[in-house]
Amino acid sequence: MPDRHDLSRTTSESLPTHKIDMAGGSLFEVPGVRGRMERLEFPSGLTLYRLEFEALEDCALQMQGRFDEPWIGSAFHIQGRSKMVLPNGQSHRLDPEVALLMRVDSSGTCFHLKAGELVRHIGAATTLRALSQRYGGTLPEDLGDFMSAYGSACHISAVSPSSRLRNLASLLFTPQTDGSCRNLMLEGYAGVFLAETIELHCSEPEPRPVFALWEEQALADLLQWIKRSLAQPLSVPALAEKAGLKDSRLDQLFRHTLDKSCAEFIRHERMDLAHTLLRDGNHPVKAVAARSGYNHVSNFSRAYKAHYGETPARTLRRAQTGR
Repeated sequence: MPDRHDLSRTTSESLPTHKIDMAGGSLFEVPGVRGRMERLEFPSGLTLYRLEFEALEDCALQMQGRFDEPWIGSAFHIQGRSKMVLPNGQSHRLDPEVALLMRVDSSGTCFHLKAGELVRHIGAATTLRALSQRYGGTLPEDLGDFMSAYGSACHISAVSPSSRLRNLASLLFTPQTDGSCRNLMLEGYAGVFLAETIELHCSEPEPRPVFALWEEQALADLLQWIKRSLAQPLSVPALAEKAGLKDSRLDQLFRHTLDKSCAEFIRHERMDLAHTLLRDGNHPVKAVAARSGYNHVSNFSRAYKAHYGETPARTLRRAQTGR
């Protein structure tokens, strides 16, 4: 049975393509999808993009140029999947497990979407001139690939999103205030979001520690056990004891194998299970919370909203009504 998320074989020519002018107004009505895209420009030179939409058909969204000088930006899907196809033919996946640091000068970048795919996306971008001022006039050497003259630059760096980046994306998508300080807060979060992506790109990878074969096997066995036991209480000390490891050693295994701490992995698996059950439309929120390891619906709802940017009740309602 084909995977409805499989975008590997799609081409822009084989899909209905809808063009979006990134230099247009601040609010875009996106054809081919139900939803909208918002662009906010700040005095610091930062631009924030917030997108929320559900594809009504298999389609491609083609982005027309926004900047007319060297720039750099970050992109991250809080929820959903798409395939980004660049004007030079390169393609990159976008989903909650990867963030992109990017510069693509030419217009025509396409995002391929599958019908029914719900996407929540955060992007932040600025000119290199404005960014250089933030760095005191000298950009890090690790950004060298992004610093060519304007015209034909096309460079993408994929990084594993940190917990900090995920939290910032959630804050940008669901700001805690709608008052007079809203834009000030969004500008601050957007700057830190872009800075965190740059830091992830520039960071030196840590040397991989040497693990014994039995430790790697213990982790593999534990991962399978966790996935089967998400409804149960799962504490790091208890899991470490089950695997025959110290707490710190178990966390080290998780971080260097999965780029997540043990606690982050458990939270991610619980949220993934909850999302799957809610999108099925046949399970009430209270039952989903219990199967995902939460005794209190309020705690589950807060965790789910922080992860996906909407309440579990809204996800369930959309699954049941199609809206």
